[in-house]
This record gives sequence, C-alpha cells and structure tokens, in this order.
Amino acid sequence: MMHLRAGSLVLLFTAFLSATTIVPVSVERLAQESTYVVEATALERWSQWSPQHTLIFTYTKFKVSRALKGRSPETIIVKQIGGSAEGYTQKVAGVRHWQPGEEAVLFLQPSNSADGTLEITGLMQGNFLVERSATGEPAVSNGVPEVSTIQPGSSSIGTYHGSKMRLQDLEARVQKAVQP
Repeated sequence: MMHLRAGSLVLLFTAFLSATTIVPVSVERLAQESTYVVEATALERWSQWSPQHTLIFTYTKFKVSRALKGRSPETIIVKQIGGSAEGYTQKVAGVRHWQPGEEAVLFLQPSNSADGTLEITGLMQGNFLVERSATGEPAVSNGVPEVSTIQPGSSSIGTYHGSKMRLQDLEARVQKAVQP
C-alpha cells in the first residue's frame, strides 16, 4: 500500500473512486443489528497503526450518558479505520472522526479484531451526531460528505444525505425496534 506524508490523502478501498458507496439501512434495522445503541460524549481521540503496520485506526473514548439498547460499560472505545500516525494519513470517504466534546447516538457492535473496542454498525449510518438548535432542542444526523447510495433493486447511484430527525424521534424508533 502506498503511503503519503501528512497533509496528503490516501484513499483506502476507494483507490479509483472519489466516494464510498453504501446501501441505505433504516434506523430500525441498525438497532436490530447492533449490540449496543448509546447516547455518548466523546472524551478523547487518538490514532495508531495496526499491529501489522498496514492500516491506521482512530480510537475515540466516549462517556455513555444513556443506553437505548444493551448494557454498555460507562466508558467505551470506538475504533474506526483511517487517521494520522507517525507522519502518515489514511482517509476513508464517509468516515467522520469525532472531536472531544461532541455528542452522538452510536449504533455499535464488537470489533472484529476482538480487542475490546466497538465499531459503528453500517459504517457511517450508525453514527448520529447530536446538534442543538438555537432553542436548545437536540436533533441528530448521520449524513456525511463523499458518500453515494445505491437503492436496492436499482442501478442508480445518488448522494447520501443521511437521516435527520429530532433526538426524541430517533430514541422512540430505537425503543420500538428493540422491544421483544
């Protein structure tokens, strides 16, 4: 794999494309496929190479304020592909890394690497950033730039704008989806 110095961009898995392409998944399906759904605040973030020194991962430590599904620990670490380490940068279109202090609703499952970290369900689709309006009412969105969608049963590709809704509406949809 080719690496460029910091400031340059390396696109993983999209060497010949300028965007990540996804099949949209509903909130209900994200909830069903996730081990945990939590509301949390980012505390700190760091990046490091994989043990094989082939990929860079970014880790974000979160403080969980509310569990909507599962009994998650009070603090969790979410692992995402991409980041900057030792003067190199790897970027995946559509993967948005959090800043300390940002609030999010996260749809999570254990990492495939079995290292105690968690991964976002559905790539960026399970990462809802919480934003507050001028009145203070929280809203959420999982939209990110550089992502295209393919609708099942269609050959057309469109831009992924994500789902935008009030936080309380997202909470209600998750609670309904995970009821036995």
